[in-house]
Amino acid sequence: MFPAKLDETTLGDLLAGLRRLHATGTLELIEPNRVHHVHLRAGAVQAVESSAAECRFGDIAVAKGLASRQAVEIAWGVGRSRGLRIGQSLVWRQVVSPSACDRVLNAQRLAHLDSLYGVGEAVLRFRSPRPLPEGSAEQAPLDPADTFHGRPRRRDHERCSTDPARVKAFEVLGFDHDPGVELLRRRYRELVLALHPDRHPEGDTGARVERLSAVIAAYRQLRG
Repeated sequence: MFPAKLDETTLGDLLAGLRRLHATGTLELIEPNRVHHVHLRAGAVQAVESSAAECRFGDIAVAKGLASRQAVEIAWGVGRSRGLRIGQSLVWRQVVSPSACDRVLNAQRLAHLDSLYGVGEAVLRFRSPRPLPEGSAEQAPLDPADTFHGRPRRRDHERCSTDPARVKAFEVLGFDHDPGVELLRRRYRELVLALHPDRHPEGDTGARVERLSAVIAAYRQLRG
């Protein structure tokens, strides 16, 4: 039976089950103020539509050192006038190669999927296939290792819920459940960067140092 709510399962278990069934359709995660869509083709994740994380193509291309911010802004303007997506515009202007564009698109899709592993409560629906986002049909489906490796499963959530120390450690990092290795690592790095005293040389760093120490201790406990 397909679960009605996300708190009855985990996204990892849900996607694993749909993959075993070679299911084709659209998985909807319905929160009170937003709806996320995971498009599956023969059980593989083809596309992810979500506003849970801000992961724009241009930002990823800049972060990966593939393009400058100026080049991205120019490509955006040129692409808009010519009806091109920003990736197409960057390729057309020979700023990035087609293979580099594919890597950025894949990273963008994984970032959206990562954000969904952080959703705590949502109503679940599996519907007939919806139209794919523009350009998604041109991409290869996500590799199963990217979809499932290090992701939280129900057995992990149940193990965590019986250990008060682990529950507290997850709370320190801002989670009410086990988000999986990749999302946990990402959140830890974000918090360390945000709280590091070097980022706040003129402010009162006492509270931030205390918070940073708690974050480091919590992460070490969870990864120990």
